[in-house]
Parts: sequence; C-alpha cells; structure tokens
Amino acid sequence: MLQSNKKRRRIPIAIRERLVCLAASMTLVFTAWSIGGYNDWALHLLFLCALLTFSFSIAPMPISWNGYDCRHGFSINIKRLLRLPFFWLGTIFLIYILIQYLNPSVELVRGSEGWWVQSISPPLGAGMPSSVKADYSEMNSFRALVIHAAAMLTVWGILVGIQRRKTVLVILWSFVLSGTLMGFIAILQEFSSNKTWGTTQYILWSIESSNFYPWGTFMYRNQGVAFLILTLIVAGALYFIYLRKNSVIYSQRSPHLLCYLIVFILGGSIWLALSRAGIFLGGVALLTFFILALVNSFNKVLKGESKWVFLVFLVLGTGCGLLFSQFSNWESLNKRLISLQSNIENIQSSDRFLTSKVTLEMASKRLIFGWGAGSFRYIFPIHQKNYDQLWYYYKHPTIGWVGRKEYHYAHNDWFQFLAEYGIIGSFIIFLLLLDLILRIIKGYKATYSGTIFIIVGVSVIFIHNIFDFIFSSPAYWVAFWGSMVLVSKLLSLEAMIHKKEV
Repeated sequence: MLQSNKKRRRIPIAIRERLVCLAASMTLVFTAWSIGGYNDWALHLLFLCALLTFSFSIAPMPISWNGYDCRHGFSINIKRLLRLPFFWLGTIFLIYILIQYLNPSVELVRGSEGWWVQSISPPLGAGMPSSVKADYSEMNSFRALVIHAAAMLTVWGILVGIQRRKTVLVILWSFVLSGTLMGFIAILQEFSSNKTWGTTQYILWSIESSNFYPWGTFMYRNQGVAFLILTLIVAGALYFIYLRKNSVIYSQRSPHLLCYLIVFILGGSIWLALSRAGIFLGGVALLTFFILALVNSFNKVLKGESKWVFLVFLVLGTGCGLLFSQFSNWESLNKRLISLQSNIENIQSSDRFLTSKVTLEMASKRLIFGWGAGSFRYIFPIHQKNYDQLWYYYKHPTIGWVGRKEYHYAHNDWFQFLAEYGIIGSFIIFLLLLDLILRIIKGYKATYSGTIFIIVGVSVIFIHNIFDFIFSSPAYWVAFWGSMVLVSKLLSLEAMIHKKEV
C-alpha cells in the first residue's frame, strides 16, 4: 500500500529533461552505428546530436517545460553548469585546440610526387600553441576540435539536464542495447561474410570496409572490440546497481538477469573477434564481473535468499561457454597467441614498441604545447623514416626493404596525446579523466561491488589505450565520456537514495 501511494505522488519528469534524454540517447545509440565516426557525415551527425543534448539542457523554455520539482529552469541550469569543474576544464581544452588551429606553424604541401610539410610563420607567434595547416576532410586541428566538442557537449548536457534516475536509466539502456545488437551482428557477420562475400570484407553486409579486419560496425577490429568492452562495463555496472543491497524499488521484476545475459553476449563477441589485446583485457573485465557476481549471489544463498539465481548463473555460464567454444576458430586464435608471444619476447623490436618510441621522440621536439591536434599523421613520417622496420613494409631476401608504411595513429593514445597536445593539453585531459574517476568513486555507497567493477573496467580501458588507438575513434570518444558520466550520475543518485534509507 505504501509503495502504491509513492507511485501516485511521483512527480512527472520535466519536458526539458525528456528532450535532453532523447538527444543524449540518440547520440550514444548512434555511436554504435556511425562506422567509427570517421566519415564527415557521421562526425557531423554526432556533433549535431551532442549540440542538441547541450542546447536542450540550458536553452530558455516555457516555464511549464521545467517541471514541478524545481530541478530545472534557465537560471538554475546555467548556475549548475558554471559550478561544474568539468565545464571549465572542457572549455579551456577546446579553447586550447582552437588556438592551435588559429596558429599553424607547419603547412601540408601537395605536389606531383606526393606530399610534404614545411615550416611557416605562425600568425599568433612562436610562443603560442600551434598546429599543422591541413585539409579538414582528412584531419586537422579544427576537425579534432569538432570531435572533442561533441564529447564535451554531450557530457555538459547530461550533467546539467539529467537529474532523474529514470532518465539516466533510459539513456544507459539505449546505449547498452544498441551496443549489444552491434556485438550480436558482428557474430552473425563472422559466420556469414566469408561464405557470402569471399575475401572482400563488408560492414553490415553492404558497406565495403577499407580495413581487412573490421568488427561489427567498426572498420578496425580493435576499436570494435574496445567499444564492446565499454558496453560490457556499462551493462555490468547496471547489473550491480540493480542488485543494490537495500533497494526496495528493484526488489521485484529486476532486470539484472537481462544484464547478466547481455554480458555473456558481449563476452562472446569479444572472444570471436580474435583481438589479442581485446581478448586479454576483455577477459580481465569479464573475470572481475563473474567473481563479484558469484560472491554476491553466494552471499544471498547463505542468507537464505533465492538459490535459483545462483543456479541460473552456473547454467548460463556453462552453456554460453560451451557454445562459444564450439564456434571458436581455434587455429586463428592459436596463430594470434603465437604472434603475441613472439612480440612479448622481442618487444623492443616489435612495431608497436618502435611506434611508441618514435612518437615519444616526436613529442620531445615540442614538449610543452605539442605539434597540434590532428598533426600526428603529418609529423610522424619525419621521425619514422629513421627506422627501416617502420618505414618499409618488409625486407625481401634479395631485393631488400620493399614498400612503404603509413601511420595515421600512434597505436598508443597516451603518447599521441602528448605529441599532439603537449604537456599542457595532456594535463587538461588528465584532469578531465580525474574528475570522472572521482565522480565514480563518490558513488561507492550505492554499490561497493559495482564501483569496484567500474574502476577495474576503466583501468582496462586505459591499459588498452597503451596498445591501440581506441580514443582516436570519434564514436568511441563520445561513447566513453557519455556512458561513463551517466554511470557516475546513476551511482550518485543511488547513493543519495541509500543515504535516505539508512
């Protein structure tokens, strides 16, 4: 009776918040289907959705659209925005990139024999942040500014315009279901592409991939797997939040078992992708989830609560494990593992190690301000040519070194950040990430297991960025910030409820 009375007194969600929820959901759902966000149309659509998310949160609207709970309003939301450290840090970072764009010190020149770079006089002076003057359609500082602005606008809109737990859950579930569908489609494509399309690789069975190893809707397998790991972390966080110990709202008809099933589907897609770093780091996230989930379930059994849930875990785990084991390409996996072992044993001569080394050499030339956002692909070849293994494709037994390699990304996001943004820009990124982690930790009272799992998951993402160019994908960059800020928001709201119950 008490619960029904509470439902009757529940205040409707403000129209403003519903609009922010819709725009944020569109943004995060689209990240799974934007082909990585690299094409102009995909990037601009991501930016438009992010701009709508932010605009709905602060734009003047009719008073009735602000709701009856006094959580919204033009002046209220503006003050809320200005109190956010994330807003000021993000604004400073965007201004920093804009200064780089307006102050090019190197210019890209194209001729009949190819392209090269040459120094030019920076308009704002040599003592200011600078960049490489290049085409927007390929990559330059302004394009990087659009990418980062899409992520920042999404986060600002969520932090200001989303104040109710229900809207947070709507956006998170939209993201999780969209990412899970992408992972499931990747599995279907794996079993049908070779038979149907021969050696040509396609995305969604119709879009020709420029890379021979796509996964899901991502041209690069490692980025597709990283996106699935991110989705898995969010799904796992929802699982533990729904199992919150003292929750009354989630005690009946809780969708935690659906979260559990989703984690298995995502884990299977990650396994079948045959990404070495993805399998290892995704395995760490999965193992952490299973240990924490089993401990929670076992504790409930000891307290005399539902034993069948514990049995469901065992049945699902065993069944899905056997299913994916049966369809796994063990021969290809064995080759990947042998290659990984060889790289570890000869790490100093591996391409990834040398690429990171050369990127640090590149960064050391302009350590304070960096070469400019989006400059890596233009400046890296200057240092790359000093290493034959990186400059050429392979060494022929009789002819010698043959072919030419092109690196658009460093395969190490942290070193590339340092090379492009310098110490100052990288420190701002560090503060933004620190703010996010502190937000997650502050909500630990909502679910201790969930907080541990999220922190492990974020650590897995950071480690993954040492070996791959994950953050270089515009879609992933927006999805990471949007989903993790939403998870931190949900934890804080749940912690508030927990405090009231205690």
